[in-house]
Formats: sequence, C-alpha cells, structure tokens
Amino acid sequence: MKSNKIWSYSALIMGIVISIIGVVLIAGYFTEGYIAHKGDPDQSLLFWYLPVLLLGFIALVVGLSAGVWGLISIRKIRKQDPAKDIHSI
Repeated sequence: MKSNKIWSYSALIMGIVISIIGVVLIAGYFTEGYIAHKGDPDQSLLFWYLPVLLLGFIALVVGLSAGVWGLISIRKIRKQDPAKDIHSI
C-alpha cells in the first residue's frame, strides 16, 4: 500500500514538473521564434523552432496525463481507508 502512495505522489509531482517544462518550451517558441523576430525579412526561424514547439506540446500532454493519473490514484487510496491516512501522519 505504501508503494502505491509513493508512485502516486511521484507521478503527481513529476506530472506538474513536466507540464511546467512543456509550457516553458511553448512560451519559448513564441517568444524566440515568433515575437523576437517579427517583421524580419527572414521568417525561417519559425520553422527551425518547430521541434521545440512539438516537444513542448508532447511534454505538456504527458505531464498533464501523469498528474491526473497521480491525482486519481491518490484520491482512490484516500477513499479506501481515510482513518489510516490520519494515523500515518
């Protein structure tokens, strides 16, 4: 049972961290690839930074799914025996 708690909390924490990394990558694409070079005659940087955008979307989806899975697992564990959770503190 304790192993399930560890996996659930670690999935929740890693999901949050990976989601933040995904948002940073997406914001970095828009900041560096689009906003910083807006109006330049050479717009090829939009295409050079596309892998960063794709990696950001993938990280965001994976992070959100891991976080939701961890949150659902934690709620299931706490519903099973709420009194045990209070005594383990």
